[in-house]
Amino acid sequence: MNSRDLAKIINFYARFTPTYTKTGYWARRLTSWDNGPKLDFKGQTWLVTGASAGLGQAITKAAAEAGAEVIAAARSQQRLEAAFSDLKPEVRQRIRLVTEDLSLKSGNQALLDRLVKEGVRIDVLQNNVGLLLNDMQLSAEGKEVSFATNVLMHYLLTEGLISGGALQDDATIINMTSGGMYNAPLGFKKLNVTDPAKYNGKVAYAYAKRAQVALTGYWNKKYGERGLRCYVTHPGWSKTPGVKMSLPLFWKIQNVLLRTPLQGVDTALWLCATKPPITDEEVIWFDRAARETHMYDFTRKPQCTVEELVAYLEQELASIG
Repeated sequence: MNSRDLAKIINFYARFTPTYTKTGYWARRLTSWDNGPKLDFKGQTWLVTGASAGLGQAITKAAAEAGAEVIAAARSQQRLEAAFSDLKPEVRQRIRLVTEDLSLKSGNQALLDRLVKEGVRIDVLQNNVGLLLNDMQLSAEGKEVSFATNVLMHYLLTEGLISGGALQDDATIINMTSGGMYNAPLGFKKLNVTDPAKYNGKVAYAYAKRAQVALTGYWNKKYGERGLRCYVTHPGWSKTPGVKMSLPLFWKIQNVLLRTPLQGVDTALWLCATKPPITDEEVIWFDRAARETHMYDFTRKPQCTVEELVAYLEQELASIG
């Protein structure tokens, strides 16, 4: 490792460790938070994707403990069952397990069709499922897996729930992004890279997570008049199985300082309880406050418009048989 690379690493950890780890969580909780109302989601129905571990598991447990009926969706029935086996029976019975592969159009469409057919009315959609890959993987439908999981199928599921009438007019949508999005401008040409020689998992992840931010504003403009509210938040650096698998060196360095999954999703739960006003300004919510969506000048110049991003997503979905 040369001195320039070492300096970048030192600067990275010096800049973000105090804020993104549990150190930042406790500092803000003790000094600047308005604790807001006690979580009470009785009478609400939630849909949480990627619910079998990490952030999705934490969201599902907290919502059910606060009285919500939660549809917990993930790929593995076994992992879903294990994720909530420690809950009290009266809480566990409020969680409905749904097994679908959410990296696939077919899996998301099956989930959509089921919920719409049953007449389910959803109050909160948590677009949580996501992953960072170190090596390129193709889905059974021919899409790069992290692109499909992190943004393409979020778009399909959200639009499908709205058009199918499953999302309430005053529903809340939470898009769970990542601080990784600060490393990319808005653009789609580095999404869905299917050539292993050209694939960079961290770049693909950053562009997908930036796309989530743009879609948040798009949905607020498109559906805000009906009362729907869409927020984008990120969990800081949280201790999840995905982080351990995808970033082993980072995990080794930061493990003792990483936030618990519940600390990571605190802002997502707080947003659902408080529903702060939506403004025209693009923001990302972190530690119960609206924050800027750019840290570096090079990301401020988009490579496409959000309308062009949406057209691209529609094209990619149409290409799947």
